[in-house]
Amino acid sequence: MSPTHRPTRPLRPTRALAAVLLGFVVLACTGKATPTTSTGGPSAVPSTRAIIATPQAVPVIPPSTDAWLAVGRAGADGLEIVQASTGQHLFNLPSGIPDPTWTQLVTVAAKSNATVVRALDVPELGGASQVIDGAWRLPTLGADPTPVGVSGDGKTIVLVADGTTAASGAAAASRFAILHRSLSGKPRLVMLHGSFEYDALSPDGAILYVVEHLPAPPVGHYQVRAIDTATGILRDGVVVDKVGLNEAMAGYPIAQARQPDGMVFTLYRGPEHPFIHALNAAEAWALCIDLPATGADDARAALDWGLAATPDGHTLIAANATLGLAAEIPLGDLAVRRSVTFAPAASTAITLAKFGHEAGGPVGRRVVVSPLGSTLYAAGKGGIVRLGMTDLTVMGRFLEGTAVDAVAITPDGGTIYALVHAGGHIVKLDATTGKVEGTVPGGGFDRLVAVVPGWSARPRRVAGSRPASQARLRQLGQGSA
Repeated sequence: MSPTHRPTRPLRPTRALAAVLLGFVVLACTGKATPTTSTGGPSAVPSTRAIIATPQAVPVIPPSTDAWLAVGRAGADGLEIVQASTGQHLFNLPSGIPDPTWTQLVTVAAKSNATVVRALDVPELGGASQVIDGAWRLPTLGADPTPVGVSGDGKTIVLVADGTTAASGAAAASRFAILHRSLSGKPRLVMLHGSFEYDALSPDGAILYVVEHLPAPPVGHYQVRAIDTATGILRDGVVVDKVGLNEAMAGYPIAQARQPDGMVFTLYRGPEHPFIHALNAAEAWALCIDLPATGADDARAALDWGLAATPDGHTLIAANATLGLAAEIPLGDLAVRRSVTFAPAASTAITLAKFGHEAGGPVGRRVVVSPLGSTLYAAGKGGIVRLGMTDLTVMGRFLEGTAVDAVAITPDGGTIYALVHAGGHIVKLDATTGKVEGTVPGGGFDRLVAVVPGWSARPRRVAGSRPASQARLRQLGQGSA
């Protein structure tokens, strides 16, 4: 079926100028009004090119016939690296935050009445460690169990006190710990009265952004605050919308995409339509980008939203294969330029649910863009949809009628791995045709986190080659997911 173009509201010029000029700007993420319409062409607003992500060179990578996958299994806390062709277990990894090359990993593990924080080299797992009194964990966003909390430069780590934040939270106290990655010196401890959750870090780790949950109504009412990490002091003022000062922000986070230049995009499920909170974490200002309201009252389908940026850092795509929606957002304009609808798989069952926070979020990435930036793959309850990035047209449908929980793509862009919900199987697909080329031996996978970049070309001599490291792997691979 041909996509139906759904024009959406452009960013108002006064709003864009306010964002650039006022510094600690305002955010209108109410999710309360159905987006108005405009033409489907490029937005006619003043350009904000200064906030565009630095283009990244796309490497030329030879085709691979195999891959190493970072996966999780039901009942196991940490991750493991397996060889896709054979299902061979290569080694365990504690759950944590890897750097983009998967050569460094920040992990947290409980130890009696204390918490051990480690900054590890992979796969040897040697590195610095520090013990902090009390129970702490790496933060997560919404229902997504994937940990976050490391700044873009890799030097600042933020932890949250385990079990101290409640969504209703008027009388709650929330605590954060701020550490340097060297894990030397005492951590800076921050205690806030109220219910706060981690939102983002500036690229240099100087600013910690937190979401403060407020009493309803509306359901999901929140506001965004900023903390200077050098002092641990909460800044005065809230991140609000100067265009709509009386509009309350409300919603629940579903997915987040972070750019090297400090732009952080968090997709929220709002009361009447989803929206993207676009935060310039480097300069402490933000804007809101409304998305189509189709299926906004379906909590289960909302979990299938995903965000992905093109490799050149010029465009962000929000897509939901279960609802049949995709929106293109040029990062120089921060407004939806093109919105399309396409037919979800016929077998997709939509069950309406009351607006609220739905447990059980992503177990990997719902949306990925090919390394060359020409194709997008979106997974959902009815399979995988392949979209062309030129105009977001449907180029193919893979595993139709099969619920897919997560997808990962090889560095050469030739192969897609898909985590099938039924049985927890991982299927290998040709990225162009969708032809099933095999299944990773074994089952019971409940997470497909990534194709580990660059490791496929490394020697396969892993088991038994580093006895001391393997013992350390077994010892440390007990962190919480």
